[in-house]
Amino acid sequence: MIQTNIKPKNDHLKNAVVKAGFYALARGSESASKFNAELQRELEAWPEHYTIMLKVAPNGHEIWLQKQGDHLKWIKPKSEDADLIVLFKNLDTAYRIITTQSNVHTAFTQNRIMVYGDVGASMVLIRVLNIVQAYLFPPLLSKNVLKRVPKFSLGEHLGRLRLYSLGLAFGK
Repeated sequence: MIQTNIKPKNDHLKNAVVKAGFYALARGSESASKFNAELQRELEAWPEHYTIMLKVAPNGHEIWLQKQGDHLKWIKPKSEDADLIVLFKNLDTAYRIITTQSNVHTAFTQNRIMVYGDVGASMVLIRVLNIVQAYLFPPLLSKNVLKRVPKFSLGEHLGRLRLYSLGLAFGK
C-alpha cells in the first residue's frame, strides 16, 4: 500500500462561513423553538433531554442541541453520544448547504450526509430545520433550500424580526 503525507487543504474562508452558519443555525433553532407553535409541536415527538449533534467530518465544527421542555437549547459539546448525529462528510458539503448552493435533501441522496440514530427522529429534525431555515433565509434564498417556501403571516414576520434581533445574539 502506498502511504502519503497528503493533508486536506485548509480553506479558511469556508471554515469561517460554516462556523458562522452553524452558529446561526444553533441560535436560530433555540430562538424559533420559543415562539413557533409548529416547531414546538414537532418537538413533542422527542423525549425530554433528547440530544442532537450536527458535525462536519472529520474534525470540523459541531453544534449540540437538546430538547428542554417545549423548546431547543444550544448546549456545550458533550463527551457522551448524542441521541441523533448528523454528520456532514466534509467541509465542502457543509459549505454548500450553509450558502444555499445545495439543500439537505439533495446532499442526503448524494450520500454526502450520514445520520446515526432513529430515522423517525431525523425526519422530525429535518422538519424543525426547515422551519428554522424559513426564518433565517429571505424567500429569495429559501427557494434554493426548502422544497416549499412558506407564506408568512404578520406574526411570523415579527417572529423573524425577533429571531434576527434577539435570537441570533442571545437565543431569545
